[in-house]
Amino acid sequence: MKTKLYIIGAGSVGGHIAHNIQGYGSRYEIAGLLDDDPDKIGKEMFGYSVIGPVDEALLLENVHVAVGIAFPKIKKTIVQKLSKNKTLIYPILVHEKAWVSGEVLIGKGSVIYPGTCINYGSEIGDFVVMNMNCALGHHTVVGDYTSFAPGVQTGGHTHIGEVADLGIGTSTVQNIRIGQGAVTGGQAMILENVKSGSTVVGVPARAI
Repeated sequence: MKTKLYIIGAGSVGGHIAHNIQGYGSRYEIAGLLDDDPDKIGKEMFGYSVIGPVDEALLLENVHVAVGIAFPKIKKTIVQKLSKNKTLIYPILVHEKAWVSGEVLIGKGSVIYPGTCINYGSEIGDFVVMNMNCALGHHTVVGDYTSFAPGVQTGGHTHIGEVADLGIGTSTVQNIRIGQGAVTGGQAMILENVKSGSTVVGVPARAI
């Protein structure tokens, strides 16, 4: 018997999970999606029904829930709201075509897309989303709720704070620290530490 999985968010991440759930483990079947957009509720998206707003998850008991939200701050707000329901189970979803070394820790609710590689000694926090073809060097640390767009690459011993948002193709050299809530633009090349709450763009990356 398969385990029912509810998806929070009927956007791009939720759609990816819905379309590719077999790659994340044949044990799951999608029970439905939850989204606060009234234009989506009651409609079919990605082959499944959007059955109601996110708050309906507070009424569920002992079910598996995937938080399919890309935007870190929104993701954190939703998870904090759902924390009122202590029975919800947040599985770690690692696609079968991702590569994860030994000695890697991945937190609950995280979603690791196909093509992503995570080297040894790395620690991935809770509710992290890593899009396609990211590559994490050894001993990379990623804080809770952070999201990676496709193609992010980190040098060894990179440390990324929580609720950070890394744009497509962002790269770091070794021993870089990216602060909490920081944002990096697409193709940014990070050669120096990035302060919390700042936005950096360009090659080499500079604050704006």
